[in-house]
Amino acid sequence: MSASPPVSASADQSTAANGEPLPSAPALEAEAARPAHGSDTEAERLAAVRRYEILDAPGDGAFDEIARLAATVFDTPIATVSVVDADRVWFAATRGLDGVAQVGVEPGLCVSAVLADGPYVVGDAAIDPRTLDHPLVRGELGLRFYAAAPIVTPEGHRLGTVNVIDRRPREVTATQTAVLTGLAALVARHLDLRLKTIHAIRAERRLREESDERAVVTAALGERLRQVASEERDTGGHPELCQLGGAGRQCPGSAELKIADGWGDSAWACTAHAEEALFVAAVFIANKDLGGLKAYMNRN
Repeated sequence: MSASPPVSASADQSTAANGEPLPSAPALEAEAARPAHGSDTEAERLAAVRRYEILDAPGDGAFDEIARLAATVFDTPIATVSVVDADRVWFAATRGLDGVAQVGVEPGLCVSAVLADGPYVVGDAAIDPRTLDHPLVRGELGLRFYAAAPIVTPEGHRLGTVNVIDRRPREVTATQTAVLTGLAALVARHLDLRLKTIHAIRAERRLREESDERAVVTAALGERLRQVASEERDTGGHPELCQLGGAGRQCPGSAELKIADGWGDSAWACTAHAEEALFVAAVFIANKDLGGLKAYMNRN
């Protein structure tokens, strides 16, 4: 089985894994100016970053293995899983960059790679026009090699990159860039599952809160029913047994209070049947004379 051919990067023009030349600096600027995939504006991309709620999330090790695998496949000392925000590149996972949580948004590396339709490769950053002025190239890190694949959501929004870094120039193979693209896809799927889990937990919490609120209302209604029933017992003049047992059945419960509906029908019911009717039918608690609203409207 033959090894995949290397992909070289010259001083003025880098090439991608398929041998096609990577875009020049002016081309990258044009790419940055137009929406990704023809529709993903920067505002939409940043909205997606916010929606996934990953920025500054406590590290749980979920992406550490992704960074480790990327570094292993490329044999580089540094690999990261990054999220590109409006004013920073935040690292969800790093390998070989201990203590570094984020970097700036200078173009040429992650900020440019997140716009790419596929793998973004800089073979020698010291002579590549896209990266000559980048602080990580000119600074103490002395970055020379960079390869990344964008993390793309199912809706086509680019959140960040999976990338590898070295301090010496490198060539890459088609197999390596394919693996990098696959790792970025794994991150996207994990983020999507994570977001669905967050939504499910919140929905469950809302249902629990609503259930607790209903329980409070039900308890208050039950207490009110008991109070009304006690008052009605004192007045007398009503049947002994509940009238809401159903056709051909007699409820053995004591008649506690009177309920009525808007059509003028009324019945004496036990507390349980009265509470059930109040929740499932358009009925209300009535006094024994069915005065209700009529009495209220005709008051002096």
